[in-house]
Amino acid sequence: MDEEAMDNVIPMDTYILPNTKNTLVIPVQYRAAEGRGSGEVSGPHLVIPSPGGSAYSRNLTKSIEICVFLADKSGVEFSVDGGKMATAQDLHELVVELLELTSIARDLFALWVTSPLLEIQLRPHHIPFRVVQQWPDLVQKYTSATAEEIIQDEPVLMFRRNVFFSKAREMREATDAESLRLLYEEAKFNVVESRCPCSSADCEKLAGLQAVIEHGQYDHNQHKPAFYKNKVRSYLPEYMCKSSWLKTKAETRISHQHMRMSTKDPQDALYTKYLTHVWNMPFYGSAFFKGQIERPAGILGTWTQNPDVEVFVAINSECVNIIDREKHELTLSVPFEKLSWEYMQPPCQGQEGRMPCLFLQFMCCEDRSMVTNLLQVFSKQAAMMDAMIESCVLMKTGSVPNTPSSCTAPVYPPLHVHNENGNTDADAGYDTVDTVACTQQMGEHGVAAAIPSLVAHLERLVVSTFNLQGECMKDGSRRQAWRFDR
Repeated sequence: MDEEAMDNVIPMDTYILPNTKNTLVIPVQYRAAEGRGSGEVSGPHLVIPSPGGSAYSRNLTKSIEICVFLADKSGVEFSVDGGKMATAQDLHELVVELLELTSIARDLFALWVTSPLLEIQLRPHHIPFRVVQQWPDLVQKYTSATAEEIIQDEPVLMFRRNVFFSKAREMREATDAESLRLLYEEAKFNVVESRCPCSSADCEKLAGLQAVIEHGQYDHNQHKPAFYKNKVRSYLPEYMCKSSWLKTKAETRISHQHMRMSTKDPQDALYTKYLTHVWNMPFYGSAFFKGQIERPAGILGTWTQNPDVEVFVAINSECVNIIDREKHELTLSVPFEKLSWEYMQPPCQGQEGRMPCLFLQFMCCEDRSMVTNLLQVFSKQAAMMDAMIESCVLMKTGSVPNTPSSCTAPVYPPLHVHNENGNTDADAGYDTVDTVACTQQMGEHGVAAAIPSLVAHLERLVVSTFNLQGECMKDGSRRQAWRFDR
């Protein structure tokens, strides 16, 4: 993909949005669309001004039908003259208007292109039509999908939460019923689809709230376990649906929680109750990246070669989280105030089985002494993780306005440098950010002072441990050195 094409889109996992003063805003007109046949719903018509009169320009200004999906799998459909040139901002504004959302929704939500293989949050000036055209190249670069999987992958436009929007501001300002409903639907998806690891008690409580939202107050005659028997997977993640003689059947547990959580509260209050529960999870509002980390040695120690642990790297505006996808457990949560990191490319790029990686370094207390631990995460999306961390940290520290329209630079120093060229100049790719000069007081050796919100189950991680003088106290890796051998 050439440099100009690379700048047209940016993967979800990077989420770098330009300053609004650099965003090209195309004036649009709305008019009623003509009917499109029996049984079809007519929607508004968006007109993008023509860029010129050539045959190529006329092709770009043709009317196309566009459907933007919501988290509840419903869609907003409209006709767009010049749809091939419509920007994400054009379509985003139209969806906000059609759903009659409040002004906060312009920052709270963003336009995405998603598929089972990859998810991308667009900048306001990006052109979704071009993103879809480039989709196979993006999937090939940022995932490990096979050629057949890439051919079958189909991206769709979605209207979802903006990853840069802070949780604190969401809790304070997202109060209208429709915005709360959209946030609820997205949070429910992440819980039910096992992205957000929850305890059994939490999963069942959320399932009960979901039942009240969807079916109203508990009815002893209607909402018996049999009512939920064929709907279990709509309420609980797959790992919670397995039956055993030691556990009550899933449908019985859902029915019980429906009765327990039953209330006469209005819908918006119920949405808030659900969201209040998930707001307490450190990974709420995260972008989810797929990666892998080394598995701790088993009983046989170094005599066996264990496969790596598949993980989600969940990054939001507050912290970096490592989620074990096999055990559905939160293994590590490191606030940005306590994090140093570095992105590295393998020495021989392009060789089969070799992946880029992200080093995560964090401080904790062991044997009454402060030490730093170094974890290596392998992923084809490591560069995007690096860029998103840089962006979120800058927004968190207030070096740029805390809005989704601007976010550009690292604040906390990485272990070394942020790119393989040894400089801070960003190129036009998906996985870089524009950098600015900034300073931040840090602890010794570039690691922030310890804070109580760190979650680290070190027995589940393979880490190397260093004292504050930088001396290696323990090399947790079973390999001779930290290498790119994935």
